[in-house]
Amino acid sequence: MSTEPSDRTMVLHLLRGAVPERADEISALWRQYGHAVEIAPNTKGITMNADATRIKFDTKTIDFFWLLGFSAWRAIEVYSPALVITSLTGMSLDQALDSDAERGQFEFDYKQRTASAQSLIAAERAADISWPADVPQPTADRDGLGDSQQKVAFDLVGLALAFALLHEFRHVMYCADNSAPSTLPEEEIACDVWARDFMMSGLAAYAKEYGHNYDQVQQKRAMGIAFAAVIIHTLTPTHAHWGNRQYPPIAERLTAMISGYSLPADSSFWLVTACLLIALMRKENSPLDFVANSNQEMVEMLLDRLR
Repeated sequence: MSTEPSDRTMVLHLLRGAVPERADEISALWRQYGHAVEIAPNTKGITMNADATRIKFDTKTIDFFWLLGFSAWRAIEVYSPALVITSLTGMSLDQALDSDAERGQFEFDYKQRTASAQSLIAAERAADISWPADVPQPTADRDGLGDSQQKVAFDLVGLALAFALLHEFRHVMYCADNSAPSTLPEEEIACDVWARDFMMSGLAAYAKEYGHNYDQVQQKRAMGIAFAAVIIHTLTPTHAHWGNRQYPPIAERLTAMISGYSLPADSSFWLVTACLLIALMRKENSPLDFVANSNQEMVEMLLDRLR
C-alpha cells in the first residue's frame, strides 16, 4: 500500500531537486534539526515564516509565487526592446521606452497580470481572484505545460521557491542554535546571503561532474534568485521599503540577492534581471533617466537607483 509523502518530505525533495549537488548536505541538515513543515490554512495576507521547530506556509503563498513568477517572466518581452535601443543609440532608458511604439499594450497586459498576483495577497484563496487566462494553473507536471517558455518559467519559479524555503530554514537553524544576529534586519540579510550561497557555491564541481556548462548552470540559478528577489519586493509593503525594526531596506535585500555575480557580461541573466528591475521601477513611476554601456551595468545602476 503506497502512501503520500509528508509535507516535510515534499519540501525536502524540492530543495534536493533545486540544488542537487548539495542534496546529501540538505538531507543531513533536515535530519539534524528535525523541524516540522506546517501547511497552514489559507488566509488573507502571506504566510511563510519559521521558528526553532517548524517552517510554516500556506498553499496560497505557493500560488502567489507561481502567478507572480510566470507573470514576471513576461517582463522580457515588454522591456528588452528598450534595452537594445539604449545600447545602440545612447538614449536614456526613459527615452528608449518612450520610443518603443509597441510597448504600450505589452506593458498594459504585463501590469494586469502582476496586479492579479498582487490581489492574491489580500484574498483568502486563489479562487477569489481573476486568474490571467494566459498563465497556467499551478501544477507539478512540467512536461504538461504548453510550451518551452512556460517550462522555463516553471523552473525559475521552482528555484525562487527553493530560495525562499532555504531562507526560512536558516531562520530555523538560527533559532535552534540560539545563534541569530543581534537584530532582526541583520538576520534577514544573513538568511538571504546563506540561501544564495547554498544555491550558488559548488556549481563548478557539479557542472564538471555531469557535463553541464558552468556559466549556463550559474546563470539559471542566479535567474531563479532574481525571481525570488522580485517576489520578495512585491510581498514587502511600500511603507516598509526603507526598513523597520523587523526588516532591512528592501534595496539592501535585492542587492544581497542580485548583485556581484561573476557571470559574463553577455549572459542572459543581466538582460532578464534588468527587465525585472525596470518593471519594479516603472510600477513605482521612478525616473529611468540614465544610460548604461551594458545590461550588467544597467542592473547595477537600477539597484543603485532603488536605494
